[in-house]
This record gives sequence, C-alpha cells and structure tokens, in this order.
Amino acid sequence: MDDLLLNPNAAIPLLEQTPLLVFIHLTAAILAFVFGLIMLIRKKGTPAHKRLGRVWVALMTFTALSSFFIQTQGHFSVIHVLSVLTLIALFRGVYAIRHGDQRTHRRNMLLAYGGLVIAGLFTLDPHRLLGHLLLG
Repeated sequence: MDDLLLNPNAAIPLLEQTPLLVFIHLTAAILAFVFGLIMLIRKKGTPAHKRLGRVWVALMTFTALSSFFIQTQGHFSVIHVLSVLTLIALFRGVYAIRHGDQRTHRRNMLLAYGGLVIAGLFTLDPHRLLGHLLLG
C-alpha cells in the first residue's frame, strides 16, 4: 500500500490487466454503496426516494448478477451466496412496497444493502484485486 500512496501510478498496470466486467462490476457496486447510503440518510417515501430507489435496485441487481461471471479460479465463493440472498431480498423488497408493506420493504432493502457491505468487506482480502490495490 505504501507503494500506491507514494506512487499512485503503481496501480495502473494492475488496473490495466483487470477484465472490463470486473471494472464495471466494481463501479456498479461502489455506486450502489453510495446511493444506498444516501437512501438510508434521506427522507423515505418522497418522489426523489422512489427515483433513486429504482436506480439503486438496478445497480444492486446488476452488481449481484454480474458477480456470477466473476469467479476465483473457476469456482463460486461465499460472495456468490450473498449475491443470491441479495437478489431475493431485492425482489421481496420491491414486491413488498408495491403491495404497501413498508415494514417488509425496509427490512429487505436493509438486508440487500448489508449483503453489499459484507461482500465488499470480503473483497478487501489481499489476495483479491480490490484488496491488493488498497492494502497491497
């Protein structure tokens, strides 16, 4: 990590070797994290909440689905289990709010966001791309 702090260009060769899908997946995950945080902080039920919520669900769905095409040495990992659970929580959350069940909606959206955060923490392993970039 000291190399990256002293010379930010040290990460460039590693980023250049990163498959496009991984880069897009990571970008969607970061955007979903930020938008999700905004959703948690802001007032619920407003038109802006609903619009941003649709974008967030799309980002989360893309992030979860794209994870199935990113495997370590051809194998699925614990993160993929989180992806399945996240997709279920997203579906249940959207279904709940469309049927007026705010409590179930809130619980499932929090579960989906939690899945994103936990999966993100797994990626900080130094043997993974993001962990290697951030932690060396």
